[in-house]
Amino acid sequence: MTIRSVLLALLLLAAPGALTAQKASTPTKTTPPAAAPTGFDSFLLLVAPRDTVTIKKSLKAAVEAEALAGTRRDQAETMRLGALARIEAKKVEIGRLKERIGAAKKENREADRLGMEAERKASEREIELLKWREELRSAEIDFEIRRGDLAALTAKSLQLELQLATRRAGRLRTPMGGAGGASLDRVIGELEKQTLEAQRDQAASSIDVAKTEMVVLNRRLGLLDAQQRVLGGN
Repeated sequence: MTIRSVLLALLLLAAPGALTAQKASTPTKTTPPAAAPTGFDSFLLLVAPRDTVTIKKSLKAAVEAEALAGTRRDQAETMRLGALARIEAKKVEIGRLKERIGAAKKENREADRLGMEAERKASEREIELLKWREELRSAEIDFEIRRGDLAALTAKSLQLELQLATRRAGRLRTPMGGAGGASLDRVIGELEKQTLEAQRDQAASSIDVAKTEMVVLNRRLGLLDAQQRVLGGN
């Protein structure tokens, strides 16, 4: 065997030990220990947990909002009927003015006729404003009905969420392997489903509220323009 062959053999025999020493000298990253599971798995809680005190406060606010929407709806209905009554009264007034204008024209009372023509035009402009007000009140009535519906749906979802929070708290006090625990799991699953469905209905209702609010705002802008035209004498 040549000297070159002997050296090559010695290098091959020494390689594994060198590699082992290199690995030992190289710092390695330590993997942190996994957190111990506590209670429910947050991934499975599709309805985010909240404490019952917070839910009860929200529920009280929803009930109050529904009652307030009903009161505002009644107020808007009263104002709408008032606007309609004034429109009819103005129409009667304009009819009488037209009769008097015709009589003044026949009798050549030009000054009286011009004065009554001005009154007629003012009454017609007022009718235009009253019509805008009636349309605004109609939109406000629809808006308050939608807001009342949203508040009712919100209260329903909160009532279900409250039941869910109560059952979850009871589940934490029940042994995981017990028969009572399995029964509670089924109840909790059904309550979670019902809560999610109620929240979905609530979200859909909020879209209807936003749409009707846009109608109310457009009617208010229209009434503002009409008032400015009257003030400008147009």
